[in-house]
Amino acid sequence: MKKILLAIMFCFLSIFTFANDWEFGSEGEHIIPLKGSNMSIKKEKITLKLTPDGMLVNVKFTFDNPTAENKIIGFVTPESGSGGEGEGKGNRKPEPLKIKNFKTTVNGKEVKSNVELLSKLLSKGVLDNNVIKEFTEKEKNFYNYVYYFNADFKQGENVVEHNYFYTGSYGVYERDFSYVVTTISKWKNKTVEDFEIEIQPENYFVKLPYSFWKNNNKINWEIVGKGKMVTIAPTKKPNDENANGIEKFGAIYLKLDSGSVRYKTKNFSPTDDFYMVRIDNILGFDYEFPEGKVQGYKFKDNHFGFVATVRYYEYPNIIDSLKKLDDKDLDIVRNYPYALAGYDFAKKDLKDYFSQFIWYKSVGKNVKIDSSFNNLIKAADEIKAKRKK
Repeated sequence: MKKILLAIMFCFLSIFTFANDWEFGSEGEHIIPLKGSNMSIKKEKITLKLTPDGMLVNVKFTFDNPTAENKIIGFVTPESGSGGEGEGKGNRKPEPLKIKNFKTTVNGKEVKSNVELLSKLLSKGVLDNNVIKEFTEKEKNFYNYVYYFNADFKQGENVVEHNYFYTGSYGVYERDFSYVVTTISKWKNKTVEDFEIEIQPENYFVKLPYSFWKNNNKINWEIVGKGKMVTIAPTKKPNDENANGIEKFGAIYLKLDSGSVRYKTKNFSPTDDFYMVRIDNILGFDYEFPEGKVQGYKFKDNHFGFVATVRYYEYPNIIDSLKKLDDKDLDIVRNYPYALAGYDFAKKDLKDYFSQFIWYKSVGKNVKIDSSFNNLIKAADEIKAKRKK
């Protein structure tokens, strides 16, 4: 799906000094140590909380540093402009980042962050010439920014924690979020001794990765609270050109009533990165959702595609289409928009019917209905009123 905006991917931590003991490289989304590091990651906890406008991010690292020294810490994030892939900078100007409230603490002490274009930082001679050349080539087409700050690292354990908000990238049906975890392999021990990622999806229906590894071993996601979760294992190999994304890589679908979902492990060494899809328009995923019941839940029924399309008909055509339904099916179709919004049905038959869907969660009576359903609801009520006469 073509995105409306370029993605603002998550930033990953890298450390470098003016003596060039630490170099960094950007792939447009994140920052990594090119030569490796003599510092290991003992612990890492990532907490991601969804909001209507994006996501709140908290990342906490515990590093094991062999010597006490002062370092410059940098976070690189790509441009937030709307230019298409391959268009280059052209006449566009760098735009403000979509990251807000960037805050970092080192060993409990907040440090002041600076932000500027990567090209300006490169001109200060911080990096080796070969690295500067690499970034200069990248900067011909993209505006990248750098958050950076100065920090004193002690010998032994050092805790670095940063928080920020970012929008993710979004299209008509979804909002996508990614986090680069494969850079773990660039550090001294190439693994995180104690790793945890916690997702707080709130009321949103989300899709999580099935695996962090090329061999497609399953991630053991754990619900901490109450909710619905369905696992779709990959059925085809990643090199199958005729397979779609779910068939190749699998997926985890999740709708929580309360709490969070997390993955905790020891000696974490991923080969694939984290992604999450916030599914904002459930009907738009008809092509992806499986038929029938999966692990006790349905994704769609025989009304799903009908509701997705009939709402856009001219009003007389909506009437004609709905007239063909019996009273029971008409009632279901009429209430589909309410179920999608999380309406708490008083009628037991409707509540039971929609509760079988993984995406349904009762949130209350005061819900906002998508205005594109107005004519569908009006037409259904008109037909029901005539049938009562």
